[in-house]
Amino acid sequence: MPTPAAEVHVDVPLVRALLREQHPDLAGLPLAVAAHGWDNVVVRLGDLLAVRLPRRAAAAALIEHEQRWLPGIARRVAPIVPVPDPVRTGVPGAGYPWSWSIVRWLPGHPAGERAGGVHVATALAAFLERLHVPAPADAPHNPVRAVPLAERSAAVLDRLATSDVPRAPELAALWRAAASLPASAGPPVWVHGDLHRSTCSSSPTPTATACRRSSTSAT
Repeated sequence: MPTPAAEVHVDVPLVRALLREQHPDLAGLPLAVAAHGWDNVVVRLGDLLAVRLPRRAAAAALIEHEQRWLPGIARRVAPIVPVPDPVRTGVPGAGYPWSWSIVRWLPGHPAGERAGGVHVATALAAFLERLHVPAPADAPHNPVRAVPLAERSAAVLDRLATSDVPRAPELAALWRAAASLPASAGPPVWVHGDLHRSTCSSSPTPTATACRRSSTSAT
């Protein structure tokens, strides 16, 4: 599926203008566009920080979810992995319409670029164990990402049947088996709704990132 078109063009001059308006002590640091994601643009800010800005309206509320909830989640999982939680926040300005964040820059490479080995799998499992705890009653709920697998079966199986996906029959069998399991009957818990090889990074010490949209929601 192709990446949706940007509804707002985010570039270095725009980010520089936002910083000058709202965080002038950081406005002189070097800026470079690091990534254009599905929902957000990440602009590196100096050596230690990055600016994360929605590129379409569907992601605007998700940034606000991150700003509210991600610091607490980051503290919970900190013994296992660092998370680029917001260290400062921004509001609409300089012609830009949405909230935005300044986050920590975490070095590493996308986990899908190379085999990570057992230590990456172990860290990922430990991260999820710490994440999957009961969420507050007012935690955000994602109606697509935070639902029982059976509710997504039609879309997933159609994609596997009509797209050029490697080993699609095996994946479809695994999906059917997983989707047939009983849904959780417990309280809603935090989940990572976009646990993709491009939303986790690894380094000599593996790190999982919140490349988020708000990929963290309650289910």
